[in-house]
Formats: sequence, C-alpha cells, structure tokens
Amino acid sequence: MKFVTAAALMLLLAGTARSENWLQRYHDKQHTSFISVPVDPMNSEVFRYIFDTSQVDVGENDILIHYTDPKIEDNGDLYVPIRDRQGTGPITYSVQQISGGVEGWSFQSDYVRQPTGDWEQLFDFALNGGVVYVMGKWGCVWLLQESDGSILDKKCATDPVDPTGEPIWDVSPFTIDGGGNVYWTVRSNSSLIGSSLVKLDLNGVVTATDLAALAGTGQVAANNSAPAVSADDSVIYVGTGASGGSNAHLLALDATDPTLTTVIWTGDLTAAFGCPTAIIHSSGTSSPIALPDGGAGIGGWAGSPSSEGSYFSFDSSGNKRGCYRFGWDDTMGQITLNGTTYLVGKHNHYTTSSSQCNNGIDPPVNPPCYEIVVLDSVTMVKQWSYISPNRNPVHGPYEWCIDAPTLHKIVDEAGNETGIVTGQSESGDLFQVQLFSNPPIETDINVGGVQNAAYVPTVSIGGTAYTINHGQVVGIGNSN
Repeated sequence: MKFVTAAALMLLLAGTARSENWLQRYHDKQHTSFISVPVDPMNSEVFRYIFDTSQVDVGENDILIHYTDPKIEDNGDLYVPIRDRQGTGPITYSVQQISGGVEGWSFQSDYVRQPTGDWEQLFDFALNGGVVYVMGKWGCVWLLQESDGSILDKKCATDPVDPTGEPIWDVSPFTIDGGGNVYWTVRSNSSLIGSSLVKLDLNGVVTATDLAALAGTGQVAANNSAPAVSADDSVIYVGTGASGGSNAHLLALDATDPTLTTVIWTGDLTAAFGCPTAIIHSSGTSSPIALPDGGAGIGGWAGSPSSEGSYFSFDSSGNKRGCYRFGWDDTMGQITLNGTTYLVGKHNHYTTSSSQCNNGIDPPVNPPCYEIVVLDSVTMVKQWSYISPNRNPVHGPYEWCIDAPTLHKIVDEAGNETGIVTGQSESGDLFQVQLFSNPPIETDINVGGVQNAAYVPTVSIGGTAYTINHGQVVGIGNSN
C-alpha cells in the first residue's frame, strides 16, 4: 500500500490539535454523522492511500462492495480497512494503522463474510478506550491493543462455547455505547445460536439474544445494519427482517436489562403516509438512527417507485409519525440547527418514472436527477434540498454515492447556526454544501474517477475530510 508521505505527514500532524474523533460507524452510537469541529474549506488533495488494489482500475464499472468508515483518533491517527485478493484466491481483510504519516501496525483478520449473492458485505472495526474491535470468523471479534496492534483477546457470540467451524457470521458494524459496551449482530445456520444481537461489556462478558424470539419467527438481523443506541444509553434499536430483508422491523430493546430480552416496542416498515412498504435490503447498509426526542428512524428499499424505498420516523412508543419517499441504502445524518433537529441524506430519483427534483429554488429537474435533502426529523417533510449539477451532457447528472453524510455547523457572533454537509457524488467529486442556502452555496473538488453504485462514507474530525474513491482513501483539505 502506498500514500503521499509528505502530504500525509502534514495532514496527520495537523489533526493533533483536534478535539474530535471518529471511532465507529456513523461517528457515534446514535449514528448522527455529526462532528463538533468544522471541516476545512476544500481546495486541495492532501492524502491518498490505496487500500483495495482490485478497484483502482475498474473504470466506470459497478463497485458492488460496501466499505466501512476509516476511523480517526483525536491525535490524527488514521485506521483504514484493507481489502486484498491475490488472483482468484480468497479475499482477506485487515486493519492498517497510519500514525504521523507513517504506516504503523497492521492486523489481518480471519473474517469471512456470509456467502450470499448480495453486494459484498461490510467488514468493520471500531475503537474505544485503547482497544480496537475487529470482525472475525464464526461470529467472533478480535480485541487488539490500539498502540501496537497486538492481540488482547478474542470473544465470540457463543461464549463460552467454542464456535470453531460453525456457520455463524458477523453481519453488522459495531456500535459502542457510553459505557463502553460493544454491540453487533450475527446471522447463523448453527445449532449453537440463532441470528442474534450480541453485547460485549468491559468485563469481557458476552450476552447474545435471539432476534426471532424478540421480533417474531423468521426474523434475522438486517445485513450491514449497525444497532443504534439512544443518547442516554437506555434503548437499543435493531433492524430485522425475514430472509432477503422483507417483513422488515425496527426493534427497540431496553438497554438496562442485562439479558437484552425486554422489548419496548416493535415497529414495522409497512406502507404509511404515502410511502410504500420497505424492506431492509441485504445489499444495502441502512441502519437505525436514535433521535434526540426519544424517537428513531430507519430506511429501506422498495421496487416501486424506481428502487427508491421509504424512510420512516417513529416516536418513543414505536408509532410511525412520518415518512419520506426514499430510504435505499441510506442512514441519514442528524443536525440540530437553532433548536430544530433535521435529517440529512440523499434522494436519488433513478429513472424517468421517478418524481421531479424540486427544491423551490432552482427550476424543477426531470428525472433521473439527484438531491441531497434536509427533512424535519418528526414529520419527514422535506425542508430544503440541493440538486446534483448536470455537468456531463452525455451521461447527465450523477447520483449521490453516499451511505451517510458528514455534518458540521458554524455559529456566527449572534448565535445563529448554519449547517454544512460533505458528501461524494458518483461523478468522483466531493461536495461541501451549505444547508438552507438560497441560492445554494457549494464547493466541490475532484477526488478520482467516476464510480458507479459505490455507496461510500465520508468522515472527518474537523479539518481534512476523508472519502473513498476506487479503493483509495482520499483526504481533501485546505492547503492555504
């Protein structure tokens, strides 16, 4: 693996003064994708690191692989997921530390993804309290020393029973709550355990609870769907569905029950508020979000209209209270501006049978067209949007290839808050857009080639924004 040493050193040292970190998927346990330190103006590339050589030269072909977020410590240390395949051999997955612009330790996991015909599942790792948690084989998790990558322990969903050789798979990213408890989900064809929510506490105790027993017969963990935890650590939200993601549910569990068997409520994703029934598709990454008012939300896929799906908001009792007509492979970020909480995500109007893109600012655009949308977190009514520019008369506009945005806000001298979203387009450009601006205020910079169907993360701890393009982590920042 190679990177631009001088630029990387400048970048990582610049991060040492930051008070933020990005140590788990979607930044935090609620999945807000919100950081408290502003992303710098984007005017230059300051970092590039190849982590998946197989995707560097695929051109505009589809990239049907889900990558997890790179992770960033508050000192600027970067942790990158490595995907490697030699010829037709097996795919291997590793974690690479980069510290001070230099490759540090690397750990190759024994992780094997569940054999399915879906898009390649997400290989994840997370950091907390000096420990790196890495997906492993047979429903297990490796615990590494953050400082040097040495192995501390291995814990499995079936503990204390050894699952070696059993058909059990880690299928969700990790979520770490305020007490340091680590949550993930497994699927299983083993008699040792069913598809379960798993908790690993700081004492090394593993608790697994069968999802079918809680959400209904045939319910299994939604693929690539990280559990979410409420701000006060009292509720865990888990996405479930039947095989393939149909009959989807959002399950709210009492996190204070050490057995993880107390169901607070179960909500379904059936049609409501003009939205079609959605499934939590096994090729997607839609994860629950925990909202500050005690509610929750989750998106899903639907074949009509045009694979766009639905995104539902639930109140604290599990009642549907709003829906938006897009939810495919989308985990909406959350931002509170001047006392109101908004959701920010994508709305890709994929085909000519889709609705127009209409933000009340620009002239309506006929589909296919693509928006970054801002929604009221309760009603799910669109408040504002930015429409992807059409800069290619042959191809037309490009869709937003994000599975979640990065959000931050700035506050003026009068205390007024302005939100900023950073996210990538399939065009290979990274955009930074001011929410609610009229006319829209944006900057963008190219980070690589066009990449089709690549729903990638963008992460930051303030300063440089990191995104993924063709198997490379690219850092964009301010060189002035």
